[in-house]
Amino acid sequence: MGGSWFAHGADEVRELSFLFCGRQNCQSGEAVGPAVREHYVMHYCLSGRGVYRAQGVKYEIGPGDGFLILPDELSSYQADSQQPWNHIWVGFTGSRAADYLKCCGLGKERRTFQCAQSQQLEECVQAMLGFDTAGAGNELLLLGELYVFLGWIAQSAQTSVRRSRETASEYVELAMEYIRNHFQEDITVAKLAQYVGLNRSYLTTVFQNTINMSPQQYLMRFRMEWAARMLSENKLTVGEIARSCGYPDPLTFSKAFKRTLGVTPTQYRREHEEQP
Repeated sequence: MGGSWFAHGADEVRELSFLFCGRQNCQSGEAVGPAVREHYVMHYCLSGRGVYRAQGVKYEIGPGDGFLILPDELSSYQADSQQPWNHIWVGFTGSRAADYLKCCGLGKERRTFQCAQSQQLEECVQAMLGFDTAGAGNELLLLGELYVFLGWIAQSAQTSVRRSRETASEYVELAMEYIRNHFQEDITVAKLAQYVGLNRSYLTTVFQNTINMSPQQYLMRFRMEWAARMLSENKLTVGEIARSCGYPDPLTFSKAFKRTLGVTPTQYRREHEEQP
C-alpha cells in the first residue's frame, strides 16, 4: 500500500518500542495480505469503510473503528469498493506491549475497538511522521506519542466498561483502588466521583450500602492504617509521616489519628516500641 509511512528499528527488547507508522487514503478495493506480521500493528479508520480478517473471522470496520494485528498470525484487510477508507496505523513491540493492549481491552479474545478521539489519534500519527530522523531525542518523542496513542484508546475502552458496569460493588472497588493509589494527594469526593463516573451523592450511597462507611471515612481509615504502619516500622517524624499520608498540617493529622485509632501518633509509636 502507498501513503505516508516510515519505519524505525528496535535493536533490543524494551518495555515498549515504536517501530513504524503510516496513513493512507486507499483506492477502491485495495487490499493487503493475507500475510503474517512480526510485531503488533494497530489500524484506525478515520473515514470510509473496509474489512479486516483474522483467524477465519471477518470484521466490518467503519469510521471510529480500529483493529489489532497480532504477531505471527495470518491476517488481511481490504478497503471497501464503494467507500474506501482513509486509515492510520502504528507498529510496535516490547516486553509489556501485551499488558498495554490489555488496558485497551485488546488481545487474542478481542481484536477490534472503537475510539471517538479521531482527531487526537490522527495528530499522534502526524507527529510521529514528523520525527523521521535518527537520534535519541526523536526516539523518546516517538515513544511518547505511542504512549499517548495507546492512552486515548485505553481511555475510550475504560469509558465503555464504566458505561456497562452494573453492580454498585464494582464502582466501590474502582473508587477504593483510586484511593489506595492516590491517598497521599488532595482527594475530594467530587474528584473521586468524577473518576468513577458517578454523581457525588450516589457514590456516597453505594459506599454506605456496600462497606458501611462513606468515601471520606474509607480514605481516612486507609491513611491512618498506613500511618500506623509507618510509625511502627521507621523513625520518620510525625510531621514527615503526616505529609506522607496527605496531611500538610501535623496537628490535623494527629487529631484524625487519635479520632480513628484512639491514641495519638506519639503514644502509638511508644506503645509499639515497648512491645518485644
